[in-house]
Amino acid sequence: MYTKTWWSMEDLMNETGRTRNWVKDNILKVPKFRNEIEKFAHYPINSNDQYRFIGSEMRKFLEENFKEIFEEAVK
Repeated sequence: MYTKTWWSMEDLMNETGRTRNWVKDNILKVPKFRNEIEKFAHYPINSNDQYRFIGSEMRKFLEENFKEIFEEAVK
């Protein structure tokens, strides 16, 4: 399966089918997920900065953590 090398927030939103706020609140800002995601992502440093992710690693993370992400989201 092909994936872009670098993903933007929009790519992540398209992959998950969720809004920016949902992705941030239920994936990117969850401490236990953030610790792992930071290994293959760039979190914005200031308001002019943007999220960037290594596409293959983010896809793998989403697949491996699918159940836990959605179980956390409904709490």
